[in-house]
Amino acid sequence: MNRSGPVLVVVLLIAVLALGAVLIARSRQSPTAPAAAGVVVYAPCGMTSPITTAAHLFRQAHPDTDLQIEYDNAIVLVRKIRAGARPDVFISPGELEMRQLTEEGFIDADSVRDFASLDLVVFAPSSTEGLNTIQDLLSPTVATVSLADPQYNSVGYYGEQALRTLGLWEPLQSKLILREYPLEAVTLVTSGDVDAGVTYLTCPLDTAPDKADGSDLRIVETFPRDTYPRVRCQVALLNETRQRDDAQLFIDFMVSEQAQEAIATNGLLPVSSLEAPPASTEETE
Repeated sequence: MNRSGPVLVVVLLIAVLALGAVLIARSRQSPTAPAAAGVVVYAPCGMTSPITTAAHLFRQAHPDTDLQIEYDNAIVLVRKIRAGARPDVFISPGELEMRQLTEEGFIDADSVRDFASLDLVVFAPSSTEGLNTIQDLLSPTVATVSLADPQYNSVGYYGEQALRTLGLWEPLQSKLILREYPLEAVTLVTSGDVDAGVTYLTCPLDTAPDKADGSDLRIVETFPRDTYPRVRCQVALLNETRQRDDAQLFIDFMVSEQAQEAIATNGLLPVSSLEAPPASTEETE
């Protein structure tokens, strides 16, 4: 008697049931399932204080909106998005990262909004001698100058532009130490491993004080605002956001009067400063 037919049917039935169980389990664990809904914001870790404060105010104003902030170096967040991560909102510490993601098709270009600004400075360990102006970076007493790599970081991009405007970029090439991560470029100065650095005035020393110890530092000079494009800290929607309405609600809040006041008291310049004229000697007298 040939029993292969019934046995084959049973085996196939077991296989189908097992496959169905696997598919059901995967659907329950899928990151796109409704249970995982919520507005996910990628934010630079150098802006922890102002963004956390603004997010707290947003949650108070919109308690029904699930808001999750994920902090990391901006360059790391950009790479995560390129690798397939899909937050709903991206916050950029300047135009460079936002422009790159927009050109690559990840960002909704129509949603990009400026929400803050920053000034650019030369800073140094208190022990660095012979450094009292930006031009003193050329002094023989200054052997090394750190800067975030302009290819990947907004602060490095603005720093290069400012140094080029002042005719310092080429003369400083032998002294420049470029770092992939802006925080690393800052900590080289805070640790005294380099003689000077170029960075934002308050970011991260004021906006994320736990990331860098500024107790033994001094601000040498602030770059004139007309030596580089105004720093535009930006926020925008990802094209593939699944929470477009709530994500847009957060973006609108970031430029609201309430959020702007919070930002201004936590180390960032409000967006209104972008319309201010370049700094002049009259303004500082």
